[in-house]
Amino acid sequence: MASLACTSLFLFSCQKEADYANNNNGNGNGNGGNSNGLLQKIVSKSGSDSSSLIFGYNSSQKLIILNTIEVSGGTNSLTEERVERNTQSIIQKLIIKNDQYRQAGLDSIETIIEYNSGRYVSKVTAIDLGGGAFFRDSVSLIYDGSGKVITERTYDDIGTGSYDEMNKIEYTYSGNNIATINYYSYDGSSYSLKQAYAYDEYDNKISPMSLGNEAFIFDSPALYSSNNPTKSSVTALGFTQTYTTSYTYSSAGKPLTASSRFNREILSLQELIIINKDFV
Repeated sequence: MASLACTSLFLFSCQKEADYANNNNGNGNGNGGNSNGLLQKIVSKSGSDSSSLIFGYNSSQKLIILNTIEVSGGTNSLTEERVERNTQSIIQKLIIKNDQYRQAGLDSIETIIEYNSGRYVSKVTAIDLGGGAFFRDSVSLIYDGSGKVITERTYDDIGTGSYDEMNKIEYTYSGNNIATINYYSYDGSSYSLKQAYAYDEYDNKISPMSLGNEAFIFDSPALYSSNNPTKSSVTALGFTQTYTTSYTYSSAGKPLTASSRFNREILSLQELIIINKDFV
């Protein structure tokens, strides 16, 4: 099941202003893999609306909490994501709580993660519909020969006891960065492209948070990339929006500020201010 945080994490394509609070940060699986420290918070703002991403870690400095606080039109919403890891730090379960689930009488939704032969291979979510019926959502992860996730396929069982394919997401890469993300729906016989993200250019500096393949467990593929996108686009309903982003950096190579242009026009408030507590 796609996380509500996923959309917020395409920061340089979608948000108008963001503040990063770091206890350092880094790049790689679990926490960015950088001994220099850990990203704590991202705050994105657009006028009076905002989105805050809060990151939490275990004693081994592996990411275990990703919370999203949305403020829109004066209304607040909270989504809490927490993973459980085994003694080898492999993610075994993802637990999501949010306001919509509570309104439906659900305390939380749990997703069981399958890990085999050094890879995460599937995510299965089951929701009790009552009367002995369950809704099940199963996502399979498909890899290329180099160990990168290239496809996610989603299958749903709406209480019938059998799974039907619903959609897929396809990924391409440029080095250690995501190049494209394409979202498709499935009608039983063919796929239709619904939304496409393209990341044409990146800088050569460290991303505030890079999780490697664990980004797909958090349903946040934008957190895979090692660097920061400087040219990107979003296509939906036949319309394409193009963004260019420029950054300033600390002496340690951490992003400090960023400004973005949409189709060559400067977006109002399109400035990202990154606070690196240990390097500014």
